[in-house]
Amino acid sequence: MARNTLFDFVPDVFLKVLAATLGVVFLGWAGSYWIYGELTRVDAVGSLISALIFAYMVHLWIVYANDREHR
Repeated sequence: MARNTLFDFVPDVFLKVLAATLGVVFLGWAGSYWIYGELTRVDAVGSLISALIFAYMVHLWIVYANDREHR
């Protein structure tokens, strides 16, 4: 299915990418807590904001790649 614009939002793709990204974030948090013995609020908030942005960018990449394949 061809899309009209490059920046279409596909919720199913985004949620799958976000779930995978948050899994990596939680592993990072666990590793950080294991190594340093603490996790600050700044670490948590920054990680979550970055995870959302990263997941959206990867989502766009996947949607764009699928759109190019179907042309």
